[in-house]
Amino acid sequence: MMAVGRFNGLHKALPGTCQRIRSLFGVLGLLACGLLAAAPTWGADDQKEEKLGTRPIGTHVMRVVAEVESPDSIKSGATVDVSLVTLGGEGAHAEKVLKGIKVDSVSSVNDEPSPSMTETKDKEGKPIAFERRVVGLVVNLSQSEKLRIADAQGVLRIKIAEAAEKRGIFDEIVHNFVANLFQPLLLFFFMGFAIPLLKVPFEFPKVLYQSLTIYLLVAIGWHGGELMAHLPPGELAVAGGLACVGFVANGLIGGFATYLLRLVSSMRRIDAVTVGAYYGSDSAGTFVTCLGILATLNILHDSYMPVMLAVMEIPGCLVGLYLVSRLRHQGMDAAGNMPDEPGYQGPGTGAAPAAHAADHGGHGEGHGKGHGHKGSSWATVMHEVFFNPGLYLLFGGILVGFIAGRQALTDPHVVEGPNNLFIFIFKGALCLFLLEMGMTACQRLRDLKTAGIGFILFGLLAPNLFATFGMCVLHAYSIIIGHHFELGTYVLFGVLCGASSYIAVPAVQRLAIPEASPTLPLAASLGLTFSWNVTIGIPIYLEIAKRIVAFMPVG
Repeated sequence: MMAVGRFNGLHKALPGTCQRIRSLFGVLGLLACGLLAAAPTWGADDQKEEKLGTRPIGTHVMRVVAEVESPDSIKSGATVDVSLVTLGGEGAHAEKVLKGIKVDSVSSVNDEPSPSMTETKDKEGKPIAFERRVVGLVVNLSQSEKLRIADAQGVLRIKIAEAAEKRGIFDEIVHNFVANLFQPLLLFFFMGFAIPLLKVPFEFPKVLYQSLTIYLLVAIGWHGGELMAHLPPGELAVAGGLACVGFVANGLIGGFATYLLRLVSSMRRIDAVTVGAYYGSDSAGTFVTCLGILATLNILHDSYMPVMLAVMEIPGCLVGLYLVSRLRHQGMDAAGNMPDEPGYQGPGTGAAPAAHAADHGGHGEGHGKGHGHKGSSWATVMHEVFFNPGLYLLFGGILVGFIAGRQALTDPHVVEGPNNLFIFIFKGALCLFLLEMGMTACQRLRDLKTAGIGFILFGLLAPNLFATFGMCVLHAYSIIIGHHFELGTYVLFGVLCGASSYIAVPAVQRLAIPEASPTLPLAASLGLTFSWNVTIGIPIYLEIAKRIVAFMPVG
């Protein structure tokens, strides 16, 4: 889970129990006030809800004024693609925003034929005129949000859906990899990755990185909360169950990752446990990159996935703390060595590595020096787990977005300004964020010089195993409750299971596991797993998700 990296003094453990309790009640009071403010609008959409009829649960009919190709073929029940048409120096440019949308109804504008809203020419230079129609489209919340944004940016154009080109699984993976490889998101990542290799004298401004992490976390939370505000109670119950499933899944992954590392590498047990804890958590950087790629490919996901990002960050921390506690009871010395490992000096003897007293640099938490492990209590560690800055900003954004979304049901202007900030420039901010991530990932590769080949293979291959496991768990949950999840939800859930923390768990490690190496886990997490996931992993997970859904459809 992404916290605000390198924030000195942003997050400090509260000094006394009384102060901690007073602060907690103060926060709860503010949240209660916000919920009460939104309460009058909570039933507003229920009164306006249409009869479902034969529409899929969770969808509604959204009517738009759009240009239509072949008006006679656009009828009720047809499957269409929707494009955004904008005017440029060379005329109209059409970009597809939604695919495979069902048509509910079609009617004329003002009961008479309407001319085209844009001027388009064919290959021979002859003008093409499209008639305008009011088209009712059967969409879910994410699709209606895309339509709303596209309609504000230009003109909508609708045509009969194109048949998808059939490819084998290998060809599909290669096609998606090549398509993603030249997307701006990954190009910025490669640009940053090349900076240390080419020894370019450039350092990413620390203040800008901090600003970007704050923006991305709040933007993810805001958008997720706003979409969740439109969900019926049944959908919220599904989201709650999925949160429990994700929590358990990442906890199992943390334990299994530790076991695998003991098999394939000669790492100390304390280091294997710590790296396993990293993989039992998740990565907001990978998550937001996946969101950008899914948006580029017009693949939808369920709106509550930002909540999963927050929930699935916690299990790795708890699993790591539990396993380290067991090692200490089995006689681990203060340097982290066990009785059967070289350099063992007896229980409670030796000294913890001095490197832990320094700031980890890069994406180490940097919450400030002076939080030595000797004075760390269990309450302090739990505060670090549940109230780290990243988790607070994400949950805060979700709550604010949810309250504003409920208010927007009666007054849409409430969310107009924040949406302009948190939605329209999201991809641009993500490009700059990936530039910095590319630099850090390349720098962390140097730490792998002392690691064995087994450890390196684990960092590259284990994410695929964990992501596949996560998507299978999600599909099993889908079959059990009889609920269809969006394809993008499978990919995001796989990313949350296959990613590795590089901020939240390092913060807990600094406080509670100072005996472990601070470099090897970050080298695997940033240098190997993050780089693999954002370049090759996400296209692979997308194809695996398609095969899982097709192999055993939900009834």
